[in-house]
Amino acid sequence: MSQEYLKRYALLLCSLFVNAFGVAFITKAALGTSPISGLPYVVSLASPLSFGTATFLLNLLFVIIEVSLMGWHAVCAKRFELFVQFPVLLVFSSSIDISMYLLRDYAPATYPEMLVSLFLGCAILATGIGWAVKAHVAMNPGEYVVQVIAAKTGKPFGSVKLCFDATLVVLAALLSLLSMHGIHGLREGTFIAALLVGPMERVSYPLWRIFDRWLEPVR
Repeated sequence: MSQEYLKRYALLLCSLFVNAFGVAFITKAALGTSPISGLPYVVSLASPLSFGTATFLLNLLFVIIEVSLMGWHAVCAKRFELFVQFPVLLVFSSSIDISMYLLRDYAPATYPEMLVSLFLGCAILATGIGWAVKAHVAMNPGEYVVQVIAAKTGKPFGSVKLCFDATLVVLAALLSLLSMHGIHGLREGTFIAALLVGPMERVSYPLWRIFDRWLEPVR
């Protein structure tokens, strides 16, 4: 592997932990977790599974959906893109549990403090996403499955992403109602995160040009 790709994978590795820390920070704000993490978080509340383990299992399901939709020839052609999702998923899900442990004593006491924590968590998550985009070597299953569905249906990625996240939130709410007889893990912060993270990532992305020279191929 070239030095350039070693650097890109190093940046991706950092982005995965930053992403996970952002998700954990949003969750610890106690205003609801991010949309794509809502379902695994509810599973972790309703079962012995950790947040990270539930995230791993859900994303494993996403990979299965990808393979089933792509067809044999596409799977063979993109086998590396599919395979690399497994180590990405393992690092990300493990980092969620590590981040939740690091933040175990963090508990904002007032609503303004919760909101500040939510905004900080969104900013951290947006930073991690920006770094992953800049690394440009792999996608996490939650994004890749949306790309596959968009290609299969011919719909714009943004529209499919919106429907996909909304579906996960609805499933999380239903699971919470059925298992815990109330809505847990989903609050106004879930919708705020859905609205904020994307624009934050787009606004902050130009800042990550600082990585461009470092990522340049060695001549």
